Amino acid sequence: MNLRHTQTVTTHRSLYGRAFRVSVAITLLTAVAAAQTAFSQSSNDAMSLLLDQNRQLQAEIQALRGQLDEQGFEIKKLQRDSLNRYTDVDQRLSDLEVAAPQTAPPATAQRAQGGTSAVNQASSQSSQSSQPAPNASTRPSLQPAVLSEQQLYQMAYDSVINSHFERSIAEFDQYLGQYPEGRFVTNAHYWKGQAYLYLERFEEARSAYEIILEQYADSSKLPDAMYGLGLAYQGMGNIQRARQMLTDIKRRFPNTGVANLADTRLLSL
Repeated sequence: MNLRHTQTVTTHRSLYGRAFRVSVAITLLTAVAAAQTAFSQSSNDAMSLLLDQNRQLQAEIQALRGQLDEQGFEIKKLQRDSLNRYTDVDQRLSDLEVAAPQTAPPATAQRAQGGTSAVNQASSQSSQSSQPAPNASTRPSLQPAVLSEQQLYQMAYDSVINSHFERSIAEFDQYLGQYPEGRFVTNAHYWKGQAYLYLERFEEARSAYEIILEQYADSSKLPDAMYGLGLAYQGMGNIQRARQMLTDIKRRFPNTGVANLADTRLLSL
């Protein structure tokens, strides 16, 4: 009886031990499965986060490309508007220069009519009648030596805007030689610098622009000359001076077209 009881107890204990080990194994397997599930969920969350960030970056890149396209269009528009503005101003000055001699003779004739005798008037009319009539089909050719200041400047300006840069440099030099204190001296130095810049003669362009900075600092062409000087420094490989000049433009002339151009140029340096 005791032996059977002992065997029964032993068997019970053995079964209980197995059940306990099975229970522990099941618990461990459950924990492992839960950990794997949590890790898988965490990996999925991380992957979703990366995908969201990637989509966001792509959207930002597209927005930046759109802004670059808009800025490129605005730059071209500013350059075109600037060229049209200079052309319009020069054309108006040219019209005034041409109109002035045409309006002077009537006033002179009136004064002469009031102060001279009939004999002088007859003599004048006789002298005028003896001169040959001008041929309407012929156009007088103007030599540079007899051109007015406006005409000489306009000739050089027309050359530079038509991309005849070498010719324009010689013509601007001729203008500056004949009219060193003329009305268009600052513009002449600026466009001369532009011609050198287009020809990639950066050192000579720098010299032309620096004349404006040093001698005509109160001119309206100063910010444009500073921008051209920054491009000249960039062409010479002096990136530090180019950055300094463009940054100075933004500081001294904020919220202007040339400041926007300087800001765009700085992004490429």
